[in-house]
Amino acid sequence: MVTQAHTTTKVNAKVEQIRLNSPTRLLIYGSARKASDNSAFMYASKNVAADYKKDLPIKSYFLQQGANELIEIIASQPDNSIQSLDIFCHGSPDGIYFILGASMTETFTEKEVRSKNLPSNLYRSMFVMVNMWSPIGSNNFANQHRISNLKLSAFTNESKIEIHGCSTASTKSGDDNFCSALSKELYNAGKKRSVVIGHATKANPNIGGTTEIKKQDYRHGTRAIYNNSKLLTTVKTDGRISANVIRSALGGE
Repeated sequence: MVTQAHTTTKVNAKVEQIRLNSPTRLLIYGSARKASDNSAFMYASKNVAADYKKDLPIKSYFLQQGANELIEIIASQPDNSIQSLDIFCHGSPDGIYFILGASMTETFTEKEVRSKNLPSNLYRSMFVMVNMWSPIGSNNFANQHRISNLKLSAFTNESKIEIHGCSTASTKSGDDNFCSALSKELYNAGKKRSVVIGHATKANPNIGGTTEIKKQDYRHGTRAIYNNSKLLTTVKTDGRISANVIRSALGGE
């Protein structure tokens, strides 16, 4: 299922054409085994979209087929077109985690996920991907991916990727983590001013202690900003991290 919302203007045809040629913002959520998690991811994505205030066209996707579909979505975008990517999912320092056949209404048990080989994950490296896979385990190797499988040419030079999930920027096990690795791959793809943002600890959607479903938002706690595998700064304020904060972290060039 794909939903798309585009900014439009009726001022004149010229302005409309500029809008249509603008970079886009991608919001991708879902592919969790629990319907309640997919619901939380959806409402969190809506709150992020609202904060962008339609400054650029927004494309929103409910992810049903795991990393397989994530890779396809990014591959379908033109080169130099993604200004920002927000992914709402489960994560760890090693990767981000999904299942095949995710639903907004049906929850799968852990046993079902294992027995039906439903995991479809995105890992930070080939080494980690192979290490996490077992020929007798629950992961079909064909459905497992690594960062280098992503079409990173689709991102703009000053793009921002934010992972709204647990511990993708954690350094408890060392300096290497998913956000660090992704920022390095982006830099190597020529996106020199791009950043990747992730949680340094476990994340939850209860921003400000809210219990209201429609107010769920993961943008709180300690978040880390990476460029070219280097930790630029950490942010503990709630809500959207402003472009000024990112530019300052990059050196204000």
